[in-house]
Amino acid sequence: MSKIKKNVTLQMIADRAGVSTVTVSNVLLGKKGASEEVRGSILALAKEMGYHKKEGDESGGSKRIGVVIAERYVKETPSFYMDIYKRISQEAARQGALTILEVVDQARERLEEPPIVFSNAAIDGILMLGEVNPGFLETVRTNSLQPAVCVDFYDADKDMDFIITDGFRGMQAITQRLIDYGHRQITFVGTPGATGSIMDRYMGYCKALLLNHIPELPPLQDRKKEGYASVAEFELPEVLPTAYVCNCEKSAALLIKKLREKGIAVPDEVSVAAYDRVHGSQVEGLELMTYENDEKIMAEISVSTLLKRIHKNGTPAGIRLMQGKVHEGNSIMYRRKPDGRFC
Repeated sequence: MSKIKKNVTLQMIADRAGVSTVTVSNVLLGKKGASEEVRGSILALAKEMGYHKKEGDESGGSKRIGVVIAERYVKETPSFYMDIYKRISQEAARQGALTILEVVDQARERLEEPPIVFSNAAIDGILMLGEVNPGFLETVRTNSLQPAVCVDFYDADKDMDFIITDGFRGMQAITQRLIDYGHRQITFVGTPGATGSIMDRYMGYCKALLLNHIPELPPLQDRKKEGYASVAEFELPEVLPTAYVCNCEKSAALLIKKLREKGIAVPDEVSVAAYDRVHGSQVEGLELMTYENDEKIMAEISVSTLLKRIHKNGTPAGIRLMQGKVHEGNSIMYRRKPDGRFC
């Protein structure tokens, strides 16, 4: 008699069947949507692999994680948060859970329309991915019966779990690197009031300058302050600094494009560094110096934290900082003196 295989997950069945975990779940729950051929294949594989759903668990033992992303993040290309979502989905599947994505448009996020989430899907917990309108966050927090974990943003006044990157110290480290390279005229690229993340990075930039007795220059605004816009067009000042430190790689890419259009070479004439290493936003011929965060670890911590809350394991732990590292790149250069020597 063959032994029943244990720990068979929906992802394992999905991999064998060549379909998504959502399709596998729907078939095992008897829901419509899959063809008879696919349905038969999934049921046969589930039987062959020894998959058994737990009594009283409609999802077959798999917890359903609802992931909320504001529409403005999805429209970006490349989309940092969609990349994070893919990693979260993979990590959830590895831990035997399913993810269901809901994109919230601007009207719902601003509470101009009812901000109901996952009205047609049964979920066990919510991951809020990327900063959202405070009113929307509070509405979800107070009206949802499921635990919620926020990823890549925080609100110090809320009794929730927040998984964030260390924007303050990360930007301080990048700015300090520019200072170590001899730069004393460093402009921050970003709109501090647009999001909490940009504000933290701006304050890290300010701290590095303050500790080194270097005067702060007015920031180069890269988006609207309301926080609903992505990186927007901006104009270069008449007198350029020797270095720019950007709140994200997208702003850095646009900045370098504008510098090149004016015949200004990076890093020979102006150095450029950034926060948030996003693969796909590199500039031709350059590899930006950035503060790089581990997206895989962020996904692992986010999913694990939410599953603990779903299983009533512990209470919200507040803000959890994830440390990153400086990625050197080749977009900054030692500052030269008027006679051509390095500082």
